[in-house]
Amino acid sequence: MFSLDAPLQPAVEGFVDPENGESQHTTHLNNVVMQIHRNTSIQDLITLLGPQLTHVQDKRRSRATLLLAEVLTRLPELKLAADTTHLLLVFFVERLADTPSLGPCLKALSALLSFHAAAVPAADILLLLESLFSLPSPIPTLGQAMRKQCFQLMNIVLELNVVDTHGARVLMEGFLAAMDGEKDPRNLLLCLQLASALLTAFPSNVDADLIRLFFHVTSCYFPITFKPPPNDPYGITSAQLVAALRSVFIAHDSMAKHVVPMVLDKLSRTTVTDMTVDMLDTLAFCCTRYPLNRLLTQFTPVATTVYRSILHGDNQAVIAAATATLRAIAKAVSPPSSLPGMQALAWSKFVVHVVQTALRDMQDQAMDSMVSLRAATVLTGVAAQSAAGLTYVLESSLPFLLSRVSAAAAALPTSSCCSTSSQLEAALACLVGLLDCIDVDVDHVTPPVLPHVQPIQAALVQSFHFASAHVANSSRPQRLCLQGLAKLVLRPPSPLLQDDSVHSLVDLWTTVVLTHAAADVRAEATAALKATANKSAVLAHHVRERSLPPLMHVVASPEASPALGRSATDVLKDVLAVLAELSTEPSIFMALVLPLCQLGLGINPNQPLLQLHPQTKDIASAVANIVRLNQLNVACIDACVLPTTATTSVVQLLVDTVVHHVRQQLELNGHALLNHDDDAVTVTLVPPTAVILGVVMQHGSIQAQETLLQYVLSLFLTMDVSPLQPQATAVSLQLMPLLGAVLYSAGAALATIAPALPTLLPLLFELAQRPLLLPPPTAVATPLTASPSPHPATTCALKSIAALLNAMPDDALLHQYLSHVVTSTTSSSSDGGNLPPPVASVVVDAGYPLPRRLAALQVYLHATKAIVLRAHATTVPVVFTFLWSLLSSEELKLHVAHGFELVLDDWTDVLTAASHALISPVHRQRTFSLLFPLLTTKENMEKRVVTLLVVAHTPHAILLPHVLDIVPLVVDALNLKEPPYAALLGHPALVTFEVRFHAVKDRLRALGCLASLAKIKYELIHPHKERVIKGLLAALDDRKRTVRQAAVKVRNQWSIL
Repeated sequence: MFSLDAPLQPAVEGFVDPENGESQHTTHLNNVVMQIHRNTSIQDLITLLGPQLTHVQDKRRSRATLLLAEVLTRLPELKLAADTTHLLLVFFVERLADTPSLGPCLKALSALLSFHAAAVPAADILLLLESLFSLPSPIPTLGQAMRKQCFQLMNIVLELNVVDTHGARVLMEGFLAAMDGEKDPRNLLLCLQLASALLTAFPSNVDADLIRLFFHVTSCYFPITFKPPPNDPYGITSAQLVAALRSVFIAHDSMAKHVVPMVLDKLSRTTVTDMTVDMLDTLAFCCTRYPLNRLLTQFTPVATTVYRSILHGDNQAVIAAATATLRAIAKAVSPPSSLPGMQALAWSKFVVHVVQTALRDMQDQAMDSMVSLRAATVLTGVAAQSAAGLTYVLESSLPFLLSRVSAAAAALPTSSCCSTSSQLEAALACLVGLLDCIDVDVDHVTPPVLPHVQPIQAALVQSFHFASAHVANSSRPQRLCLQGLAKLVLRPPSPLLQDDSVHSLVDLWTTVVLTHAAADVRAEATAALKATANKSAVLAHHVRERSLPPLMHVVASPEASPALGRSATDVLKDVLAVLAELSTEPSIFMALVLPLCQLGLGINPNQPLLQLHPQTKDIASAVANIVRLNQLNVACIDACVLPTTATTSVVQLLVDTVVHHVRQQLELNGHALLNHDDDAVTVTLVPPTAVILGVVMQHGSIQAQETLLQYVLSLFLTMDVSPLQPQATAVSLQLMPLLGAVLYSAGAALATIAPALPTLLPLLFELAQRPLLLPPPTAVATPLTASPSPHPATTCALKSIAALLNAMPDDALLHQYLSHVVTSTTSSSSDGGNLPPPVASVVVDAGYPLPRRLAALQVYLHATKAIVLRAHATTVPVVFTFLWSLLSSEELKLHVAHGFELVLDDWTDVLTAASHALISPVHRQRTFSLLFPLLTTKENMEKRVVTLLVVAHTPHAILLPHVLDIVPLVVDALNLKEPPYAALLGHPALVTFEVRFHAVKDRLRALGCLASLAKIKYELIHPHKERVIKGLLAALDDRKRTVRQAAVKVRNQWSIL
């Protein structure tokens, strides 16, 4: 046992004795270390170890040396005098000749040099190196651990930086002799890192012979093809070895004359893809780091090899690696440089050589041949790396490319061969690729493409017209022309084209959008217009002034194009889609949305009467889409409500028009009842108007939201055709989505209408329960029939109530409408007091007709959803208790059970974060904690349905502690055909439990449960087959074999269902 006061002599004897076990050795070692640390000197320890250090038994002698090494390693702050350090070092150096003690000596020497380097003179380090490299057993013949200790000791010596010129020579030569033939990855990584450090630390001491020796010792590992074994505990990867070897190759400039020829030679002889890619990457890595003067004789062979790899590469991986190498080296030799003469020579030997070779191959081959296509890749690779590269490539190859483009375009009218259009396409692709090399970030004083802009633009425009007229089998040449023209405008940081050239291009794109037969060509022109408008304010002005008028003219008077097979409706829809794309630029949005709205509504200063456009529905939908596309731009959204120049906003114009048409319908048809057909105009305008109102309320500024909320609410509370009036007709009820769209997202601006809430809420409650909107008694759902769909106005009223109750700050008003007690001011009848009876009292009062009670239940469920999301501290438990009690009512229990799905599901249009709803991040957990404990084994099936729905909407982590209680519910659900009962089956709780739970027996039980589920009715479990199979993938990698075996069996069961 370890003891602080244990005597030193027995501890020394106990550690040195080889007969003792490992635990005894550890105890004795701790005693020795503690004694040395407290009050015993190292000299006393050496005295006690004297007989053991010279013992005739190898094991005792080795363990005695190991004890000294352990003490020096474990006590880094041990104070040693200089003479003591010298004596210890000399002792361990001399003891290196004792093979059994070699390991402990290496450990002791590493500790001395690491912790007491200041007391070690340079002569002792040289003695150490000479002894280390003259061992009786050379280092390469030692075991892996011994070799690693030797390399680590060399690394420590290197880091001390105390060796002189002779010592550096001894260290490097000895290291290379020790490393020669090393194969173990654990040592090889250290050796390669040490080799790089040696070349970097002693650059002036490395002569040609040493460089050659370094190269021969390390180059035999190139290329590295190491693949670590599975679950490798050492974590050595092939990428680490590759990086270390490349660091050796570039550690000294003189390595260039050996490395580059070696890589080129191996590249010419290998056919393995992975090795070829590694060689090309190494070539790029080295050539971009060597000084140019070391590569002057190698640049031409390198260029030839890289070009050949691109031209004749076997697969895309090799071609991509060769292209990346070409780009890297071209960038490295591109001017400017501090050595312009050297840079010019390197440029000539690499860039000029490879560009001229590619150009000759393109001249000798057809433009659509594989050789020409890959040679074009070389040209774009060089041009993309620098302004000098782009300038040179354009000067040398552009006349040839333009001549090929012109020749192919001119031959189209007289040639019926597909090869002509193919050659035009290839030439255009190369030209567009060069334009794509224009730097978008650097604004040059003289842009490389500036002298060539006019001929390029002329060639592209001419080719587009020729291709449009004579190429019918492919639209790619036309799209390439449009892309090239767009790049002339979009790529340069500063404009290259004059205003008249930009005008001609904008006119061309607009004409293509309106008249071209191919949809993909029209889409390309639309993209060019959109990108041009969004590039700068000046270009946006050009697009706005030259494109919008002809586009708006087509919207005003769409005409069919029989020759192109496009009807007037198709033309209108395409133009509206183009306008929607252009509207993403703010100034175009401001100039477009109101005139487009007026055009659709038929508002004309010269025509006092409103006459809707024949395609009003499409135009109104386009306006809504434009507003939606710009929802993140607050200024644009605010402009729909707060106009800057016009007297009438878009919102006011649309709402007033809809209300006007409703009044007209009432005047023409009288007070129609619910069986009246919907007004076509209202049906056309209400949905897009509601979309616009919703976008403004969700994304507009607070001022815009308050303005819109006050305007719409005051209108609906005062106008004669309001759907909130008790006697509202079917036509008036069609306006309800407009009010709903505003109230759904009124949470942020609710304070503005707080005084109107006592008036508004009773009207909404009355509308949600209005007798004329309720289904007839014969249509009420029974346990065997589905519930009829509610009236759209009722749905809007219900969701509006939920949105207002969710955001309402006044608890007194909230409790008034969710009260479960009938006070003196309320009555069970609707005409017995100042306020209508609370919905809770209507739900439980059997004196009301069942449709009325169900309508009140829907109101209560929507109100419950609002406060559950809000996580109201006092009201949530009350409403849940009330709803749970209703599950015992024979008339209501099925409707309540289905209603819980409404409470728990997520909505997209209301009660979301985008609609400014108050949503607690833990509302699902609280719902589960309140409802799950209420379930007992004897509860009716409707209560189990509610529990299943709650479980299905609860986060996984909350369910794990309750899996044992949930599984019986799953089994019951699987045995019943009613869809709500199987709600839990689609939930991945079981698979999550099987994968993540800690205990093996629990994971096995979960797998057994999944195996049992695979035996039930096929039609019940088939929809979930793919989810279970994918979920079990993680179990196949479980750390326990039994779990993996069980997972394989279960997965096979599910796979063959």
